[in-house]
Amino acid sequence: MREFYHDVAYILESLDSKIKRDGMEPKSDNSANAENSLLSEGDACPHCGGRLVLRHSERGDFLGCSNYPECSFMQPVAVRKTVRTILEISDKCPECGYPLEVKKGRFGIFIGCSNYPRCGYIYNNREDAGIPCPVCHKGEMERRQSRNGRVFYSCSNYPECKFTLPGKPVSEKCEECGFPVMFEKKVKAGIALVCGNSLCSSRRKRKKKIIRPN
Repeated sequence: MREFYHDVAYILESLDSKIKRDGMEPKSDNSANAENSLLSEGDACPHCGGRLVLRHSERGDFLGCSNYPECSFMQPVAVRKTVRTILEISDKCPECGYPLEVKKGRFGIFIGCSNYPRCGYIYNNREDAGIPCPVCHKGEMERRQSRNGRVFYSCSNYPECKFTLPGKPVSEKCEECGFPVMFEKKVKAGIALVCGNSLCSSRRKRKKKIIRPN
């Protein structure tokens, strides 16, 4: 399945660009409360950047973060807006066996189960996972996306561990301080590796190792 999602990435990006180009993006709101009230399934969690999924309880339905229990964000769904289905794909949901769909939420395109709301499965793209967190040594570095579309990487053990990186992590030891993880950063000369330790002297000296020159 990972190979399929790697192949479909270009399609998703193209669809997202088309939606923005055709003026289908929802209008933004500067009010934090108003923004939360418009959240829906598949949107980015405003607390940690994970995906929101529909949950059920005796008190009613609510939106909860897919990173629960690491993230405990909840939002009632009384004012929830509808998620649009863009297309159905051939892969099946690993939880219930129904076809998966490409859907459009408030903060972008995602892949979810067509059996919603009975099944709240949402595919979490973890193709960059597998690198152990160098701080807590319990979680793995996972790709996240903030509400404004900024991509970053954080420990899967959040909120116990709040270590983050602004670029894709790479398992390579820093020659300056010995920190076991570096991250990719785009610079004028190409793609460089930067130490993941914010206190490393190489960060202050702006020392970078170019791995993919322009």
